[in-house]
Amino acid sequence: MLSNRARITGLSVAVGLAAAVNVAQLVDAHPWDDDAPSTRIGTAGVALGDDAARIVERVSYRQDVERVGDVIVIDGQPRDVLEGELAEIWEIVDATWPMAQRDELAQLSIVRERSRGLVGVVHPSATGGWILSLDIADLEDRALIEETIVHELSHVVTLDSEVFTFGKVDGCPGVQIELGCAEAGTVLAEFAERFWPGDISSGDPADFVNNYASTAPHEDLSETFTAWVLGWPVEGRLIDAKIDMLAADAELSDLADALRAELVAASAIQLNAG
Repeated sequence: MLSNRARITGLSVAVGLAAAVNVAQLVDAHPWDDDAPSTRIGTAGVALGDDAARIVERVSYRQDVERVGDVIVIDGQPRDVLEGELAEIWEIVDATWPMAQRDELAQLSIVRERSRGLVGVVHPSATGGWILSLDIADLEDRALIEETIVHELSHVVTLDSEVFTFGKVDGCPGVQIELGCAEAGTVLAEFAERFWPGDISSGDPADFVNNYASTAPHEDLSETFTAWVLGWPVEGRLIDAKIDMLAADAELSDLADALRAELVAASAIQLNAG
């Protein structure tokens, strides 16, 4: 089913991305300060070293959120025993996030967002990998959480530190978008250059799988990826061209296959062919 998401997911200005990690600022150093610029280069703090001694990273959110709990992930599994709602949400993550990409998941943070504007977001972790945040209010909507994970995983792949640098980069050796610099030859760089020339949207709703996709190049890529993986009934010359570009990328194609396999096995989503 086509998602008409009114709430926010991903790595947009509205979401509140903590894109750069400052290891010197530990968890007790005002982790909720929100003084970052509009591209949301925030901070996270963590004690590096022994996994057993790792402390929870604190990340900043633009929304008014209440922290419910955190899961430190080691070798793809929770370090600690989980109970209640944390265990329930982890079960959905565990059944959706493919093991082949699980080493990218460093922490799962569960929040309650008071205005109901947040669905999910990923932040880079100081340990390497990513922190996935999800709203506990969506626990009864498994399909929405699964869809969110699909979206966020496309960010994990296309915004990896080896291919993307957050923020304004002088002499960007690729394509500069508002969020940062995509390395030349990467799928995000090619996507932005072709479909968002000058980091400007076409402005035609028919060119996007939904309204959220029209907010930024990286969100357009991730929402188009989600539509492709889940088989949303979307069509259009430019949408088809975007999907063809994503399908031609080996890493995203492998991720799509892995996600579909997980979703077929344990999903609340009815995948559509095509």
